[in-house]
Amino acid sequence: MVIPRPRARRPLWRALAACVLAAAPASPARAQPAPAAPAPGASSEPPAAAPASADEALARAKALFQEGNELRKIGDFQRALELYLRSRQIVASVPNTLNAAFCLDQLGRYDEALELYEALLTELRADLGEPERRSVTSAITALRARIGSVLVSSNVDGLVLIDGRSRGRLPLAGPIRLLPGDHTLRVVKDGWHTFERILTVRVAEATSVDAKLEPLASTGRLKIEDERLVGADLTIDGALLGQLPWEGALAPGPHFYSVRKGNFGSAPREANVIAGQLAVATVEAGPLGEEVRVVAQPLSADLTINGVPVGKGQWRGALPLGRHTFEAHEPGYFARTLRATVDRTTTGDIVLPLAIDDAHPRWGRRVGIFRLEAAAGYAFASSLESDAELSCGSYRCSGVSRPSGLLAGVRGSYEFPIGAAIELTAGYLSLHTALDRSLDATFAAPGGGAARLPIRYSFHDDIRMAGVTVIVGGSYHHALSSWLDVGGALGLGVVLAEMRDEVTGTASDARRTVAVAVSNAGNAVRSAAPFAMPELRLRLKLGRLSASAGLGVGFFLVDGPPLETGNTYVVGAECDEADPTVDCAPGKKVVFEELAHGTFTMFFPNVAVGYRF
Repeated sequence: MVIPRPRARRPLWRALAACVLAAAPASPARAQPAPAAPAPGASSEPPAAAPASADEALARAKALFQEGNELRKIGDFQRALELYLRSRQIVASVPNTLNAAFCLDQLGRYDEALELYEALLTELRADLGEPERRSVTSAITALRARIGSVLVSSNVDGLVLIDGRSRGRLPLAGPIRLLPGDHTLRVVKDGWHTFERILTVRVAEATSVDAKLEPLASTGRLKIEDERLVGADLTIDGALLGQLPWEGALAPGPHFYSVRKGNFGSAPREANVIAGQLAVATVEAGPLGEEVRVVAQPLSADLTINGVPVGKGQWRGALPLGRHTFEAHEPGYFARTLRATVDRTTTGDIVLPLAIDDAHPRWGRRVGIFRLEAAAGYAFASSLESDAELSCGSYRCSGVSRPSGLLAGVRGSYEFPIGAAIELTAGYLSLHTALDRSLDATFAAPGGGAARLPIRYSFHDDIRMAGVTVIVGGSYHHALSSWLDVGGALGLGVVLAEMRDEVTGTASDARRTVAVAVSNAGNAVRSAAPFAMPELRLRLKLGRLSASAGLGVGFFLVDGPPLETGNTYVVGAECDEADPTVDCAPGKKVVFEELAHGTFTMFFPNVAVGYRF
């Protein structure tokens, strides 16, 4: 009888890799942006849901890994990363570590990707083949060339926090790798004032910071407990200080704290510590979403979450599901408020960029702003008050159209620090109207005598007014927010107008209708038409770009010149004196030298886009 030889049990990560198709690239083909793994517990399951055995742990890790693969295939690297990291917390393996590093690389979080790639060579080196080691080493070399570092020293063995993320306790074994740019550094230790500084990291450069902390002259005590959350992690002022129930000494003044136990925890809350006294704080907890990062720009801005101050620049953590209010404010900038709902799918960064308040004393003596805008709009009026339109009091009129057209141009302005501006606009105005009118008259019969014959003149007027327009004026804008302001303007302008009336018509009696011509009809006359235009505006500011909507009302102040229209003649007809008809009508001053326009009111709804220099 042959007794079978027991098979050796495979490492958990090999079982995971074998059971999941398309687990991960055999080796990273190229270095990509990737963040370091969050602090342990950031995405952990609630203790009650923890797997009870190694087999259950493996099954759960595989399921999370498979879900991450599906999201990675469709390019959702953020959500895939969360699943890979949760899989890695249950069973750390080469596939889930490699895929998490790859996602971090894709997301541009190179410093965190580097940490995971290095973990492959330290924690999981025995499970890597030689080709994989070479590929990971190549990825590490490429990533190191894309980041900088900071070396932190201090007079205490405090906890180092960068951008709200714990990076270890002093003294550190080596420099901390960071993405290029500005970062918020804090060093925290019980019984000492917190050290905080904004530092700038440059590619391939090491920055040294010596954090000198001062001991607290006095302290108060804070006590936090909740029977439902015994053992929950407690974070105070961004640093993990212990578990509930907790009691400790803190500097007098306000502090913010939050608790977390698996996927259950609280948003930041405020506690005020009084010197020599014990303050007792309560906890309001609920189901948490995924970890998010709240970022203010600039990093020196103060952040609040639901009205609770959480420090400067950045805050990182998980928030209870539901609606939250994020605020950022900094002297010299317009405050920013953002309301957002956190759900199970909310991940990544919540960014609050602040716009500079040019009027703030922080910036000292300020100069004005030059802005150039292109504006266009629909111009219309109820009437041009021309003689042709006014003749409808004595003529029979029909088909009268409302004068309308276009006013477009370029507006340059110089805005003073107080919000007032001087403006110069150059553009082109075109207005057009048309009408039909008729007049009954008589004319003397040919051959002398007292007899008079009836005649009806019918005209079609096509009136146009167009020309270069120049407006000089001023405006004032009041900021409603960092991106929106309301204002008004008043301009005095002139249209170097060319006006004409293309008059055509007929003459008729009971028997015949013949064409008539008006001498000099359609000839242009030129004059300067002055006007005043007040305007209301609403302006949207997008950095140096702006977009605005306005409503102007133009009051034309003087009458226009008379047109050159002369006598009206019957065209191409022969008069039979024995049987006279309309053909025998002589030339007559029917529409003679009518005014091109009178004083009228024009409305001008418009839009404009501009650029601030």
